[in-house]
Amino acid sequence: KTSIVYAAYSYLKSKGLVNKLVIVGPLSSFQAWETEYTECFNEPFDSFRYSGVELNKEDKKSHIYSENPSELNLIFYQGVEGLSKDLIAFMNKFKVMLVVDEAHRIKNADGKWGKNITKISQAAKSRVALTGTPIPNGYEDIYNIVKFIYPFKFKSIINFHYSQLKELSSNPSNKEEVESLKKNISPFFMRIRKEDLPNLPVVNEKEVNIKMGEIQKELYS
Repeated sequence: KTSIVYAAYSYLKSKGLVNKLVIVGPLSSFQAWETEYTECFNEPFDSFRYSGVELNKEDKKSHIYSENPSELNLIFYQGVEGLSKDLIAFMNKFKVMLVVDEAHRIKNADGKWGKNITKISQAAKSRVALTGTPIPNGYEDIYNIVKFIYPFKFKSIINFHYSQLKELSSNPSNKEEVESLKKNISPFFMRIRKEDLPNLPVVNEKEVNIKMGEIQKELYS
């Protein structure tokens, strides 16, 4: 998924549509975004972490308003709240692709993370939501994700109110409305399945038994 985003970013950048990346995601994802940048582009990268590092707010704002900030910017969901106005200013100045990794974490329409991130998404030139579980609890979970990607036309895309989606979750037997929702959102997301990837190597699993060490035996016992 990281490589696919970088491919899209590279394409849009070549067209002059974007020139900066802002990734909102878990701290554990930051290293992957940095490592795969080098793997994809085979060149040195310039990144800046707003979260998970010992920086005060003024240092972060100083980078945001600098003349030549990093191309790759990484921030934890909660970190958006204190810098929302500054990030909007950043996105008004540069052409930003805004990515939410593990986007199901912003599914709560009443939650702070969701509200702040969907708010700043309005200033981005391009938006991507990445998640393997877009609807973990109910149909209403899709609402905020679509709102993030299409902040100015999400209502016409979903064509269901938030309360209607919650009602549909509690009464999924209404097949007609479920199919209607699926039809509404299907043109706006991409799901890669195994059958979409030809020539995958055959999985050859080999089971190897390894004896436990003395400390492992003690712990196991």
